[in-house]
Amino acid sequence: MKITFLGTGTSDGVPMVGCKCPVCLSKDKRDKRLRASILIRDKGKNYVVDTSLDFRAQMLKEKVNRLEAVFFTHQHADHTSGIVDLRSLNFAMNRSIDCYGNKDTMDILRDKYDYFFNPVQMGGGLPQVVFYHINKPMQFDNLKVIPIPIKHGVLNILGYRFNNFTYITDASFISEESFKLIEGTEILVLNGLRYRPHHTHLSLQESVNIADRVGAKKTYFTHMTHDVMHKNLEKELPKNMFPAYDGLTIEI
Repeated sequence: MKITFLGTGTSDGVPMVGCKCPVCLSKDKRDKRLRASILIRDKGKNYVVDTSLDFRAQMLKEKVNRLEAVFFTHQHADHTSGIVDLRSLNFAMNRSIDCYGNKDTMDILRDKYDYFFNPVQMGGGLPQVVFYHINKPMQFDNLKVIPIPIKHGVLNILGYRFNNFTYITDASFISEESFKLIEGTEILVLNGLRYRPHHTHLSLQESVNIADRVGAKKTYFTHMTHDVMHKNLEKELPKNMFPAYDGLTIEI
């Protein structure tokens, strides 16, 4: 299984429009962050977590022409708006694409994109998607996918475990029950918004504390703002923890 970080930024991305801070002006390509998403390749099949605002560019960069399924963490625009670009993959594959998320997320997306399912006029083509609620472990060929309930402020959202790889973004709180679902994971990905506390996202120190508790062989931090310079964070983290960056590929 190969995991590629398609984007490691927050809803604003990095550089942020109109900003002239040192990170936004950085020449280090690891400080260039599209909106957060990952691509999973396993046994010739592709899966993504979230269809970000940058989904089209991310798919083109990775030369993706087939997609088995999409797993949504939550309904916010920076994690879902790229759903409209699934249409191109529908054309390429000549079939619909299955999309999974919790009930809250999928119900909101169904309302928002009602025209996918109840078109008022024909022409131009519509994304062909099938929505499913995921609330228990499911098997996708060689991948066992476990949804992990977490909190994003007051929102109930999902992280996902794919075999021994766990991906969590936009978390502000992880329950004891959900920690049990993460136990034994080899690679952990966790949001680390910034150094300062935030009311709906874990700060970097809070994420480091969670990573220490989980004890994965390696932990990568994603969903980072322009407060975080890659080369600085890289030096500050414990030896088994790393800032992720766009294009980074890891293999399990």
